[in-house]
Amino acid sequence: MKKGKFIAIIAYTASMSCILTALVFSFVIRKYEKSNKELVNYYEVKNYIDEYFYEDVDDEKLMDDALKGMVDGLGDPYAEYMVPVDFDSAIENTNGSLIGIGVTVMYTENGEFEITEISDDSPAAESDVQLGDLIIKVNGADTENMDINELVSLIKGKEDTDVTLTLKRENSELERTLKRKVIESITVEYDMLENKAAYIKINSFKEVTMQQYEDALNKALSEGAESLIFDLRNNGGGQVSVCEACLDPLLPEGEVASAEFKDGHTEIICSSDANELDLPMVVLVNENTASAAELFSSALRDFNKAKLVGKNTFGKGIMQNVIGLTNGGGLRITVAKYKTAKSECYHEIGLAPDFEVELPENTDISDPDPQNDPQLKKALEILK
Repeated sequence: MKKGKFIAIIAYTASMSCILTALVFSFVIRKYEKSNKELVNYYEVKNYIDEYFYEDVDDEKLMDDALKGMVDGLGDPYAEYMVPVDFDSAIENTNGSLIGIGVTVMYTENGEFEITEISDDSPAAESDVQLGDLIIKVNGADTENMDINELVSLIKGKEDTDVTLTLKRENSELERTLKRKVIESITVEYDMLENKAAYIKINSFKEVTMQQYEDALNKALSEGAESLIFDLRNNGGGQVSVCEACLDPLLPEGEVASAEFKDGHTEIICSSDANELDLPMVVLVNENTASAAELFSSALRDFNKAKLVGKNTFGKGIMQNVIGLTNGGGLRITVAKYKTAKSECYHEIGLAPDFEVELPENTDISDPDPQNDPQLKKALEILK
């Protein structure tokens, strides 16, 4: 990562549903023990470096860089070799629940760690930590020569343990001790609009999304919703299994989506039971609606459950696996293309909306107001 583009969401906790076991890697190791001609040049270069390079070498960093280079060579924009701290962050992001203090930090051009976001209902929000504060020490350790990974590892920790930050605010230094706690990402938002149209915005498909989505849908029905608007604008996707759980109550029984793998075999990756919600629906999409969010949108349209309103979607119809490596760290790699049961793969094409509606530049779509949001306004017109 380049300095200045480091953004750390401090404090997400972790477990991931798609971590493969180390058995996969023991197979790989055995394979290369039998024939390692591909590694001859690597060992020649490494031996020469060890013997002649004029400075000391960090072997761990050298290996990490070599593995990153190998994965980069695939030309897969979604593939990534991850060192342990990055792998932990990837797991945390997928899970969507956090342990920490609830701040987002950016490494600035001046080489400082600035707090740029504070999560609601977090230890930071409950204290007098402010946006713009600079973190200059963590538990007494100076952050001046730290990289973002070191900072994250110091701030993260176990639930109900303390972390002490030394903050620089204008010309003053402040010391604050915060107790780490579990924080959930808010991935689903709900509102009841005119004519009993229930508005459900899904920001991403993470582990925490399932319960938040179920709560929103149940609330909509208990309040007498007569139609549903799903807002998936700027939803970059997430876990297919979570997407499946969100689609299940809306669709009839049967196969919803399948994936095709390298060897040509296909697997059903999304299906629905016989319970089906019979209400008019619209899905709001835009150029940043991608991956599992496109699967959700395409499936509802394929089964004649919803119309799509907005702009052509991103076009990501490929699936990644994330696996843990034997000695720490992990690998994300594309393993299959997928498509919904009744339409072709939308990869690199996207989904064309049934009603294309432009959104004026700088429109705030965080607040569901049809007077300021022509795409939402169109959705309400369709549902009438």
